[in-house]
Amino acid sequence: MEKLNIKYLIRGHTIIGLFCISLFYISAYFGSLIFFLPYISYWELPSKHIQKSVDYGFNIDDKLDEIVSSYHLSDKNIEIVPPSFKDPRIKISTKNQSSIYLNPNNNEVLDTFYERDNVSEFFNELHFGENIPKVGRFLMGVASIGVLFLILSAILLFVFNKKRTKKEKKSHRRFWIKWHKNLGLLIIPFLFIFVITGAFIGVMLFTSKPYVLNATQNKETNLRKVVAPIIFKQKELLKNSENIVEPLKLSQLYRLAKVNYENLVVKNINIYNYKKDNSQVLFSGYLSDNRAITGEVNRISIVLNSYDGTVFSKTNLDDTHGIKKSLSLFYFLHFLPDETILIRIIFFVFGIALCVSLAFGYLIWAQKKLNDNNSFIWSNFLNRVVLTIIIGSITCSSILFFTHYLIPNEFIHKDLFMKGIFYIMFFSLLMYSFYENMISKVIKINLYMSSLLLFTAVFLHGIKTDIFIWDSFINKMDVVFYVDLILLIISGTIFYFAKKIKPTFLYKFDYEKELKC
Repeated sequence: MEKLNIKYLIRGHTIIGLFCISLFYISAYFGSLIFFLPYISYWELPSKHIQKSVDYGFNIDDKLDEIVSSYHLSDKNIEIVPPSFKDPRIKISTKNQSSIYLNPNNNEVLDTFYERDNVSEFFNELHFGENIPKVGRFLMGVASIGVLFLILSAILLFVFNKKRTKKEKKSHRRFWIKWHKNLGLLIIPFLFIFVITGAFIGVMLFTSKPYVLNATQNKETNLRKVVAPIIFKQKELLKNSENIVEPLKLSQLYRLAKVNYENLVVKNINIYNYKKDNSQVLFSGYLSDNRAITGEVNRISIVLNSYDGTVFSKTNLDDTHGIKKSLSLFYFLHFLPDETILIRIIFFVFGIALCVSLAFGYLIWAQKKLNDNNSFIWSNFLNRVVLTIIIGSITCSSILFFTHYLIPNEFIHKDLFMKGIFYIMFFSLLMYSFYENMISKVIKINLYMSSLLLFTAVFLHGIKTDIFIWDSFINKMDVVFYVDLILLIISGTIFYFAKKIKPTFLYKFDYEKELKC
């Protein structure tokens, strides 16, 4: 009975794994890349190529009047986003008007008219399945639910199938089984967090549409539009006033806000009724000692009188709604909004370990099917598709870096062309994998192309921005320098692995070998 149960458990693990391999591998691979989304965005946008500001002190007081009058900003609610590790610029905006970006070192207005972070946005779309119209996010959610079963079945197999795996002889298959198991078990806590939150984002939000339609009498399908005004209630605008009063400097008000909230890290500043006698300033952000609960959806805030700094209101964390705290924790666990480089690197390593584990899991099944003549056509087709997804994802993501600076920013449909090139590249790689007999050659070509594209992308970036890797190092543009450096290191590493691949690598997956089976 125990052997029978293990047999069906392995079969269930295999079938669900095959369903999840393509969708969840794509989500995991691009999800790993978007841990570095803020830094990729730095590299994409020339206006972010700014020398590191050692001590930004809200020094825009002298410039704010000029900005408000020059750009005819509404004084009802002026929002200011100070520099952060995600964006070194100062952002000033009001409702229904284009944002203005300043260099924090000299308050120079930056030209951002043609800029768009196409690479990081498309990586995000691929991670969530938004590139598949209507059902993409739902499919990714279903794949996340499937991975929950894989986690449970993997634990059961680890507990009840130890004796059998120890009897396996040394072979490539044994190596794949060992590391599929070891890596999979190692990252279970990490994986569990992301599949739970991913299933919520993908399935729950998609299936909420009928309930939203019913609740709004068929007027609305978006759950956020219905719930947001209740859970995320915004501060109301103040009454109009004609009396002009000179406010305290923003830097002074910031210091007063920090006195009342010592651990507050300010992410947004809202000035209501700018330079009027009833003007107020709202400082909102997260607490440095409680980032998870005070994340994007549960920001802590304090409202001060603009001309004397008295406190009008202050958010107490204990008084915030439990739903907001839960959503903030949920958002934090999946997106790491306020975490800097160290945590992102750790999660990236776990993400790559997941991708490797999924790849080994597929190879275990695929090699077993090679000896089954009845499923030759199907397994051969699937091998080529899945291996193109696994290896081709590297090549296709590399071409996005390459084309971002190859296609001029002024080109109005740049994002569509980049996406088109991405899909053409994937389709071409797939066709080549069907044409080429040797799997080792297919993998080598993919890796060589990836290496060349990333290497060239770094120098295209330098040519187009006039900031080469040595310039960013000399001028202390730390993030830009490190992104260029890491792309070169990845390029070199991929080239090294491509050189090491022998013609006999995965030779059992070659056409000729399969035809002899």
